[in-house]
Amino acid sequence: LPWPWGEEILAKLFVAKAFIRPSQLRKALVWAGHYPLAGRSRWRLALSCCAHHGRFVARQALLGVRTPEDLRRHVILKGEAHLTAASTGAILLGFHIGPPGVAVALRAVGHRVTWMGGRRAFRTRGNEAWRSFRQASDTLTLSGNSASKGAVLYRARRLLLDGGTLYVPAEHGSGREAFQVALPGASAGIKLGWFVLRRQCAVPVLPVLAHLEGRTQVITICPPLPPPDPDQARDLEVCRVRLAALLEDYVSRFPDQCYALTFRGRA
Repeated sequence: LPWPWGEEILAKLFVAKAFIRPSQLRKALVWAGHYPLAGRSRWRLALSCCAHHGRFVARQALLGVRTPEDLRRHVILKGEAHLTAASTGAILLGFHIGPPGVAVALRAVGHRVTWMGGRRAFRTRGNEAWRSFRQASDTLTLSGNSASKGAVLYRARRLLLDGGTLYVPAEHGSGREAFQVALPGASAGIKLGWFVLRRQCAVPVLPVLAHLEGRTQVITICPPLPPPDPDQARDLEVCRVRLAALLEDYVSRFPDQCYALTFRGRA
């Protein structure tokens, strides 16, 4: 289907699915109850959560997006100066809120970004136009055994020390948890891997947030976290406070685009 037909169809199907699976609708209503918005009822916000979930599934699969150029036309990048200033390597810290595929979108607009995660999370189309996006060296995949995880972390460290840019989802992986960010209606568990790399490689960590404005994906590169503190516990708390403020602001402005928080756990 040509873009954006598939995206709009999935948005409507996910709203319909909420009535077929009442547990999904209850979760959306519970989440919406924590985020009253002027002019939007609880039900309207809940259904918007379901619709955005469908849109994000379509975005993940790049439905109707034939080439990287097609994707680029629907991406706006804000805060690009923070990224270009990080000439000696950087960690882009993403979150499971907003539209997925941020690393692919960043590469489509011209930034060399390596994704740290599973291959399923780094999807592209299978045609010739996407060949450069499917290079194995552009994805660091975590598998189930600890030895391979150590190898991935070593490769990530090497990439950063060589001046590369690494995109890491903050909630990614099965390793130790660094801290929880408590939000109205849910909490986000932030893993430790990016924090360890930050301290070992002394590279800036740039939080990255994304949201939809109509059909346009707006990616915001935030200012870097403060430089590492010699005291690890104090350093971790500084990061927690900064990330909590960013996430609290995001969910208050875009509560219907927080699918991972909306549909997590029991209704």
